[in-house]
Amino acid sequence: MSEKPLVIVEWRDIIATSGWEQEISCPTLFTVGWLVSQDDDTILIANTKDPDDFEGDSIPPVYYGLHAFPAGAVVRVHPFDPAHTYTEKSPPFSQISAPK
Repeated sequence: MSEKPLVIVEWRDIIATSGWEQEISCPTLFTVGWLVSQDDDTILIANTKDPDDFEGDSIPPVYYGLHAFPAGAVVRVHPFDPAHTYTEKSPPFSQISAPK
């Protein structure tokens, strides 16, 4: 299998309530993975890349942990930016407090 690009899939999920809410909105989520395939119906990414093929059945690299997104749920596919760096505007995870 050939090398695949690392991407961030921005997608919208379904939401349902069991109460009397009059307004809700679908959440937008982000998933990171290697873009395995993309067509008019489905975008397929993998969350694991094995550079050596530990099973020895394929030509490395081999991709595992597949996520299939219906194309209609995907907002956009962003190329992963390896140059992204930490900024002071983004506090470290350890400094983020949980909601009360």
